[in-house]
Amino acid sequence: MRIGLVTDIHDETALLARALEALRTEGVDHIVSLGDTTDLHGKWQDADGVAAELARAGALGVWGNHDFGLCRDVPDEARAKFAPETLAYMAGVKPRLELGGAHFSHVEPWLNPERIEDLWCFDGRPDDDERYARSFAAIPHRVACMGHFHRWLAVTPTGRAEWDGSVPLHFDPHTRYLVVVGPLFRGDFAVLDTDRWVLEPHRLPNATAHERLT
Repeated sequence: MRIGLVTDIHDETALLARALEALRTEGVDHIVSLGDTTDLHGKWQDADGVAAELARAGALGVWGNHDFGLCRDVPDEARAKFAPETLAYMAGVKPRLELGGAHFSHVEPWLNPERIEDLWCFDGRPDDDERYARSFAAIPHRVACMGHFHRWLAVTPTGRAEWDGSVPLHFDPHTRYLVVVGPLFRGDFAVLDTDRWVLEPHRLPNATAHERLT
């Protein structure tokens, strides 16, 4: 199975459209968004455009800290602001997904994505010794993919892997991996092949995004 991965879109609808077209060309079987599709706390709010692109692509998704407010317990103000089709798509987004034997979430697997405090956790990094041990203890999957940290990163039960997202990551059959996927707002996305167990990073050429704090 080939799974296209996008994460941390943060309202970059034009970049998302380009990435989804590239993934269609790649012939992926599924597309998964790893959260933060829109930024309800920022000034570039194009949830309608982002949701429309993801819905047309049949993308599955998990929520992040920035788009959680459109996925559960949506306030009246947001319901009045965004299109019904957007609200319907976001209502189908999940806290976690399992597909092709892999685990997908926005934050580290040991955190609870249904607790807003856990979604906004920035106390450390996934490759900190105590933190990655907790992630591997929380789930049984061979590979777990996440977003949130706006970088490429791979961690095994023995520590950080020598990988920076510039080349494909071939998963050793005798170990487990926690992978952070680079952010779409910088033009990054990926394909996870669960038949060959390899993650192929991609970057859109000439990707231009709004200026933002990361």
